[in-house]
Order: sequence, then C-alpha cells, then structure tokens
Amino acid sequence: MMTKSKHIVKAELGLDGKLRSLDAKTGKWREIVPRLDRRRAGGLNARLPSADAPKLTKRELGEMRPARVRGAVDVGAIRRKLRLSQSLFASQFGITLAVLKDWEQGRRQPDATARAFLKVIEHEPNTVRRVLQSA
Repeated sequence: MMTKSKHIVKAELGLDGKLRSLDAKTGKWREIVPRLDRRRAGGLNARLPSADAPKLTKRELGEMRPARVRGAVDVGAIRRKLRLSQSLFASQFGITLAVLKDWEQGRRQPDATARAFLKVIEHEPNTVRRVLQSA
C-alpha cells in the first residue's frame, strides 16, 4: 500500500508562536495547522477536573491561568550558582550534556517547558533533586 505524503524540508517556530514549514516546491513558508482546537482548549472545559483529580471550587477554577515563562533563561548562570560542572548539572537534573552545552553556548534555546523546569531548578534545586531521585 502506498501513501502520499509531504516531506517537510524545514520547519520553524515563529516569534508569534506559530509553527511554519517551508514548501519545497514554492519556497514559501506555510503555517502548520495543529490538530488541537485552540478555542476549546483554552475554555472552561479544559479546566474541568478529571475523575482522578481533586474537585475544585468555581472560584479556584476561575483563578487558574496558563503558566507563561517569558524571556530567556541563563542556564550557565544557574549552573554556576549551584557550583556544578556541566556534566554533573546535566546528570543531576536529567538533561543531556549535549543539549546543556548547546543552551549555554547559544546554539539552541530552551523551549517553554525546559525554561519552566530551569526556573524551578534555579529556585528549588534540592526539591528537584529529591523528586527526581525518588522517581
């Protein structure tokens, strides 16, 4: 069985947060449309608890806001503050050494999830160590 597929030559995440791919034939950037309906994902239904989650009051539900980690994170400064080598920092916090080096040398930037994790490491390193060691 043969299927027809498009090959993404190059993709990038724009400053506006939209994912784009480079069309190989036309050489133009096109937005990649996500399968997630963003209008419904940000609504009240997205905040309703699942069966195994604790029940929240209407006030608690109304106060919930999406987490936003803005700006760059200086990974090297966090590591130096903790007085750890790159290899020790990477192994303690479950980050690959190559990715850590790329972040510190500016070849790559941490994504939003990694920035949030690094912020937690910066403020509560012992808690992160304890949680990761017990997992």
